[in-house]
Amino acid sequence: MTHIPSVATKRLPGDRERATTNEMRYDWLADRWVIIAPQRTARPDDFINQPLQTQDPATCPFCFGKELETPTAVATYNSRKASPYAPWRVRVVPNKFPAVNPWLDGLVSAELEHELHADDRINLFQRRELFGAHEVIIESPKHIQSITDLDSESIDLVFQAYRDRLCFWLQEQKCAYAVLFKNVGPDAGASLTHSHSQLIATDLLPTDVKRTVDRMRLFHKKESACLFCRMAQDEIENQARVVEETPDFVAFCPFASRMPSMITLVPKSHHARFDNLDSFATKQLSWLTHRLIRRIEKCYPDTAYNFIIHTAPSCLEATEYFHWRMELFPRLTKVAGFEWGSDCYINPLAPEEAAHRLRAAGV
Repeated sequence: MTHIPSVATKRLPGDRERATTNEMRYDWLADRWVIIAPQRTARPDDFINQPLQTQDPATCPFCFGKELETPTAVATYNSRKASPYAPWRVRVVPNKFPAVNPWLDGLVSAELEHELHADDRINLFQRRELFGAHEVIIESPKHIQSITDLDSESIDLVFQAYRDRLCFWLQEQKCAYAVLFKNVGPDAGASLTHSHSQLIATDLLPTDVKRTVDRMRLFHKKESACLFCRMAQDEIENQARVVEETPDFVAFCPFASRMPSMITLVPKSHHARFDNLDSFATKQLSWLTHRLIRRIEKCYPDTAYNFIIHTAPSCLEATEYFHWRMELFPRLTKVAGFEWGSDCYINPLAPEEAAHRLRAAGV
């Protein structure tokens, strides 16, 4: 695998506090690690608040024929049918502007203890290097802007790539944590219009993810059942918030959604690892995801959205309480003062009404 080397930045005299490489800093008040990624400021249009314009395919680095404008691919996918556009249908490359430092062979993920100074004073300026991977999944050699423009075979290849890359970083390389996500539109954090997704793997389990794992463990301890198995069963019985289901998956608007028209998609039976899906499951899941995004696009045309795949961290030995899930949400509201001040979200659209609108959208 080809890794992108860290960018070395010259330190100025007396400027020891300036971050010159990607690192993590600990916020004692919030009990949270924050990634400081100065290398990311080299991205196009960073800190410029402007609409994302339709990009000319002639200048798009993700289109077929521009392979030399990206780092060397770590994986490619093609179908049995010959493509009229390119010798690949899906291409995975290291991110040119990574948020983490390249993973080192033999590096072992470990939980951290909070540092103390020699006099036992709490260190309020605790930092550490962050290692892992940051990859881009380019979803088509053609210049398409939505995953819904893909045919069923192509979108299935995309989900195969998701599964395989998560498997590589979590099961083979033993990174502590990995997340697969997609940003569409400027309000969702996208900087290029060509349809793509990203994966970030790290050697540290983020604090908020650990809290979620602990809540799943607590529910299992109290109820002797998996939280999301119970949730899926209850939502199917209730039906008020169900958007769509297949024999093996159900998609619903969560009872306490933080954002309007947020959708959670889970397998109906217990599965801890997305990276262990078989080919039949990926086909079913890609089909359902395609339809859910079509529903969002019809209900809210030109709206930015994100989706995130949460799978079990590699450090979990017991997975009877962890249930993988996917979250899909249009960016219909802005996080404002109350949310930032209280960490309590205001959702102006009841999940039951959101589910009704999404169900009614013809696909």
